[in-house]
Amino acid sequence: MNRLEKNGVKLSILGLGIEHFVVRTQNPDDMTREQNSKVILEAAYDLGLTHYDIVFNIPYFYDVFKDFIKDKREKITFTAHLGSIFSPKGPNHRKSRSLKAIKSTYEGMLDRIDVEYADIALHQFVTHMEDFEKIVKGGVLDYAKELKREGRAKAIGFSAHKPELLLKILQKEQFDVIMFPLNFSTGILDSTQRLIKYCKKNEIAIIAIKNLLKGKAFSTKKTNYSAYYTGRNKFSLKLIEPSTPAQCFQYGLEQQADSIIFGVKTVAELQENIESYNREKGTANYSKTLNQFKQVLKTY
Repeated sequence: MNRLEKNGVKLSILGLGIEHFVVRTQNPDDMTREQNSKVILEAAYDLGLTHYDIVFNIPYFYDVFKDFIKDKREKITFTAHLGSIFSPKGPNHRKSRSLKAIKSTYEGMLDRIDVEYADIALHQFVTHMEDFEKIVKGGVLDYAKELKREGRAKAIGFSAHKPELLLKILQKEQFDVIMFPLNFSTGILDSTQRLIKYCKKNEIAIIAIKNLLKGKAFSTKKTNYSAYYTGRNKFSLKLIEPSTPAQCFQYGLEQQADSIIFGVKTVAELQENIESYNREKGTANYSKTLNQFKQVLKTY
């Protein structure tokens, strides 16, 4: 049992991130963004996804989520991000380490969704140790601990893209959960394996993101993989055969992720991913894809 479970937070194996659909202005079937968000949330729940990652604190989505959650609060879990701030003058979100802005955003989120707590309060995207020190010195970490003590967050954690940085921070401070890219590129790093080992030894839950590599691994075209998804320098790769969502999911789960968060733009995309997972669950063979990633990354 990890610290999340000890705090009463049980994540679904697969969870939904809102990033790809919540900021869209063009939606299928001439739906409004509110309508598109609603149908995706409901479809995800019907397919068994009960964890939701609210990475962008966009006000209109609070209203959609409030309506969605009102009869499901004890059945679902959600992550709120500390440091993702709504900006009315585009883009709609920005990163901040301001305690005042973070408190206003988090407490406004609870009020607008009409809930007493978020299941996870997560420090948003730590880029380097100096960035983490801003969180500490600015009082944001103390605020997160206060939220947990007062029951306004059941658990606290942070996200980052570099395994070495994640491990250094975990060795300095106690957290219940971390979120980081875990895929065919990052999983083979020694630093990632050290991080996973540390988390399992210390009962820290792992939420995987960027697991589907933005769908790039589903193609046999030569594709560029950015550092944002791989935790290292960008590289190019042409796969011999396309991978499937199920192969990506299974790899992440076998690397001991407690939950994998993925984003979609439409209900059809959501259904394709889940159908792949259900069809290949426990049998998905990703060895050819993984070996190709290993070979190409030897040269980078």
